[in-house]
Amino acid sequence: MAESAFSEQIIPGTYVRVLAEGLISVGGISAGNIGIVGTADTGVGETHKLGDWESAQNAVGAYDAYAEGAGTLNLTRSLSLLFKNGARTVYARALAAGSDQAAFTTAFNELIKEDVNILVAPELTTDQAKAVLGPLVDSSENNGKDVIAVIGSDVSSSTDIAAQVAANKRIIMTAPGVVMYDSAAGANVDLNGRYTAAPLAGLISSLAVQTSPTNKVLSGVVKLVNRFSYVEMKDLLNGGVCALEDRSGIRVVRGLTTQAVDNGPFSQITTRRITDKAKAGVRKACNPFIGRLNNQRVRAAMQGAIDGFLTTMVQDEALTEYTLEVTATRQDEIAGRAIVNVALKPTFSIDFIRVTLSLS
Repeated sequence: MAESAFSEQIIPGTYVRVLAEGLISVGGISAGNIGIVGTADTGVGETHKLGDWESAQNAVGAYDAYAEGAGTLNLTRSLSLLFKNGARTVYARALAAGSDQAAFTTAFNELIKEDVNILVAPELTTDQAKAVLGPLVDSSENNGKDVIAVIGSDVSSSTDIAAQVAANKRIIMTAPGVVMYDSAAGANVDLNGRYTAAPLAGLISSLAVQTSPTNKVLSGVVKLVNRFSYVEMKDLLNGGVCALEDRSGIRVVRGLTTQAVDNGPFSQITTRRITDKAKAGVRKACNPFIGRLNNQRVRAAMQGAIDGFLTTMVQDEALTEYTLEVTATRQDEIAGRAIVNVALKPTFSIDFIRVTLSLS
């Protein structure tokens, strides 16, 4: 007999109903899948799910010589920097050479349908990237999909870079440009600062949500195109720029979103990513209960599913603690609502160490 309900009892027999809500749990959640759009000579008009550098070359072809920015096939160049810095799953959308901003917008609208968490478009100018990715990350959040975007600055001076920043809790701005080996040209080339977004995005994708990119070293980067003075670096950090420095390798100075310019609650990249993972997990725990009975037993099962997920986040040190409550008044039950209240305490990274030396 069906396990879900006693829908019919006419013929004598034993009818068994199985209440399985207590077995519902949260499955795996992705937090580092990257979505990228760029120009290529093969695989145009398709979204390719890539897991390594070799599959990337097979799917979208090789890049051409950078030639001081005159190269037209740059998707694979960006993919190279992503995979060298730890990217594991990349959704790449290939466009024909010379595609305009509108084509990139259309491509990202297709790409956002995939299981992506981090968006990057090194071929767009900084202003174009803000125009394409800014509205996309905001609208995606409103539609129940939490993503961040990494954008590189295409200007050189610290003042000009800071002027490009528009506070957004889901956008990371990085600078300066980087030097990488160009296999098509057979030499090191100075990449425009826009391409710095690729190695940084790859690095972030490789880290657990609670692990800050602060002080982490980028791979595949020979050196920086230009270096900032102490005063310039202060201006960049105060301006919400996730800047790089050359110190025993090319390192991230501090993992910031552009909301840092306003000292917003999501100034740290880790806070943004921890919150997004918590949202995804709670959503994934709750969705299977839609359509089930709105009674104390089922709500307790839902609370148990959420509790199991959040406990794992505490064990992983993404959260220090949390409180959880699932309730419904009689009017909520009539309206088909269950109320979930969660208070989270995210873990923060060490950015500053203050040492006092006492001499005697």
